[in-house]
Amino acid sequence: MYSNYFTEIIPYAGYDIKQIAWHECMACGNGHIGVLTSGAPKNDSFIFQNTEFVMPSDEPRCVPAEVTEQLDEARQSVINMDDTWNIHNRKRTNMYCYHPGHQLRISLKNASDITDFVRSTDYETSELVSSYNMSEYNTYANHIKKRTFASSVDDVIITEISGNSFTVDISIDDFESMHKFGRQKSGDAPELNMKYTRFATDGLIGFCALYPQYEESELKNGGFAGVTRIIPYDGTTSLSFTDTDMRAKSCLDPKNPIITFSGKKLVLITYLDWTYKQPDKITADFFTIPLVSQCINKINKTLIKYADASSLFSYEAALKPHIEKYSSIFNHVSLKLNNADKALSNEELLQKQKKTDYILPELLKRVYNHGRYAMYSCAGHTAPRLSGLWTGEWNMLWRSAYTMDANVNIQVSGMNTCGMYDAGKGYIWFVLKQIPDWEINAKAVYGMKNAVLTPVNTDGHRAMMVEYDINYPFQYWNAGASWMIIPIYEFMQVYGNVTITTHDENIIRIYNKNIFRIKEDILLPLLAKTFNFWEQLCTPEYFTDSNGNARFVKGKTSLEPDEKYLIIPSFSPENKPLGYKSAITANAAMDIAAAVDSLNMYKNILSDIKPNGYQKTLEKITHLISCLPVYMFDKSGAIKEWSMNEYKENNAHRHISHLYCAWPSSETQHNHALASACRQAIINRNRENTGKDDTASHGWIHKALVEARLKNPEAVYNTLLLLFKSGIFYNTFFTDHNTDRSKGVFCTDTLLGIVGIINEMLVYSDECTVELLPALNTGLINGEICGLLTKCGIKINRLLWNNNKRSVYIDISALRDTSFNLIYDNESIHLDMKSGEQTLHKFLH
Repeated sequence: MYSNYFTEIIPYAGYDIKQIAWHECMACGNGHIGVLTSGAPKNDSFIFQNTEFVMPSDEPRCVPAEVTEQLDEARQSVINMDDTWNIHNRKRTNMYCYHPGHQLRISLKNASDITDFVRSTDYETSELVSSYNMSEYNTYANHIKKRTFASSVDDVIITEISGNSFTVDISIDDFESMHKFGRQKSGDAPELNMKYTRFATDGLIGFCALYPQYEESELKNGGFAGVTRIIPYDGTTSLSFTDTDMRAKSCLDPKNPIITFSGKKLVLITYLDWTYKQPDKITADFFTIPLVSQCINKINKTLIKYADASSLFSYEAALKPHIEKYSSIFNHVSLKLNNADKALSNEELLQKQKKTDYILPELLKRVYNHGRYAMYSCAGHTAPRLSGLWTGEWNMLWRSAYTMDANVNIQVSGMNTCGMYDAGKGYIWFVLKQIPDWEINAKAVYGMKNAVLTPVNTDGHRAMMVEYDINYPFQYWNAGASWMIIPIYEFMQVYGNVTITTHDENIIRIYNKNIFRIKEDILLPLLAKTFNFWEQLCTPEYFTDSNGNARFVKGKTSLEPDEKYLIIPSFSPENKPLGYKSAITANAAMDIAAAVDSLNMYKNILSDIKPNGYQKTLEKITHLISCLPVYMFDKSGAIKEWSMNEYKENNAHRHISHLYCAWPSSETQHNHALASACRQAIINRNRENTGKDDTASHGWIHKALVEARLKNPEAVYNTLLLLFKSGIFYNTFFTDHNTDRSKGVFCTDTLLGIVGIINEMLVYSDECTVELLPALNTGLINGEICGLLTKCGIKINRLLWNNNKRSVYIDISALRDTSFNLIYDNESIHLDMKSGEQTLHKFLH
């Protein structure tokens, strides 16, 4: 990936929503910390990240007490078709907002002409590289090279700058100078109430900040800090100060330190972190501040660890173990496509694509590789935020939360099949940390015991049910936990019943252990809590009769044979029936599919583990499944978004939550009628959903994932072509939230989702099936994918297709003893393979 252009980040600039400078930055990360860099030669910016940084506010951190009392009102409003009930005019509140760390500025002095500029993300090493020639005083050419990586071994960010001879000023920009600081959709933002100081001494530059003190916040005594150590080689450093800008109202110091380096090479090592217990005041002696000392100690350990024989830090020595870990994961999968134009830069390739009516193979390959690179960069610690690991601004739209009603699910869609083992573990830690709050939500909203209810968003610190109102009644979004469990279940299908270990003190404190078996310690208890949720949600008082009409009979204690439970209340994100004013409904198709899917997962785990009394639990699960609502279909043959005679379909919306049965579930794989109904539902959406709502990229990505599961290659190809021809890609191949950039939001669900789409269109798998090229359009004539994993324990060593020669070649290995059907086109071969066994097959058509 390389580009010949850069965009300088200008302090205090008022950016146009479609041209926000940091969006064009290169990015790297190790799942915990990361950095954005513009690569600009004269005024470069390094914006450091920590995925746990959230800005406290005065927003509530507990479920509103009144929500439990409103359950009967909600149910009665639905059963009586009363769309005027407004949950007592509740105003929606929000989780905390993700925020950046410090922005380090490196200004090149005395440079006039800059030539031969190129910046790139090196997928072999995961380094961000920029290089160029400069003329100093117009006297001679000087080649400058900058390299940066986020070490996955030492958890620091390391930058090397080298050249014949150069001079740079190194400083930390005002936090206020960063995009949108202090500005949110309504009123002043909470960071205006934080305080920070910058400091510099011999070889160190950093900052320390105190969070605003909101009494109800768990972060009221907390703060964050970051330190960069400057290691000069063949050169000298000096310290000076400039006056702090008058606009930096949160800064405690009147002077801003600058370290000037002159020489041939320097290395920067950075670490940043946060704490619950920051001192009440930031002292002038920053070494006495525990968090600052912690950052310095972390850097010094790395400095000592990679010292060479001359006691000088070696960038190459630090890079080597990182590459070993990174390459073993990134190179697990490779994609090759014929007719790839490797000579073009990213921006040239994107411009060419806009003028081309077919997908450029080189662009598809680069986006796929960049998606896997970004997935790795977000892996191991948690799941990807809406913006991945990165933000270069304050108060991002939707707070760069972990959004669990589509975005996170899309972002991890290719995680397991790509062999991103660490990403899978990080996702599991992400879920495990939330479960105590999920249990509180289920009790608060529904009065349930030992059950879980997932909120739409988490900020990574809390996952309470606070983000809901009458337009977005997420308190009655019932499918969330089931959807969030699927990637963990897939992890088990791909890797088997492995044991994973955490070093996270929060998880150890919650579960009183650090070692977890996937089936026994994670899936079994979590699916049990999900079963408890569905069982307690369903009550015989609310049901559909033999004609499918919704009914309520107070005191009714059992269902008749021809009756079904009503899933009530219900919410299908983020839609409402046509002509109906309320989004609080019943029998959302997403809820039906999620209930069936999670209950079947629970049955499978119980049958495998066989804990005491499991037979009775299996009987209860089977009975509950038989009593759940069934899907309904409209006059066009499409699956209805709500299985209710009383509602009309509303297809003027981007969300396709009602197609959960196709993806992420696989219910349509052996139900052709249901698959046809899902196809028709997408046709109806595509016909009726137009305009602004149609520019949200996650809607298109979601459609493509569903279409891939439905084995519709033309629709998958056309969706990818639409996205590739749109303006959604930055020159780095990171993506915006909208195809027309109308929201101005850096967002990774499109980039990461494309990885899942490509994997799905090349290989479908379940526990007894491997299907080759189920959704590959003939537009991608020849190609090869290596390293994909499947849900039946098979590794695709090599899948080679050639549509010109009408042939497919497959080389597979068994990761465990397994039995499955290998399918291509209309041909099926049953295989029984032992662990470690390898086999080759060739199909002609």
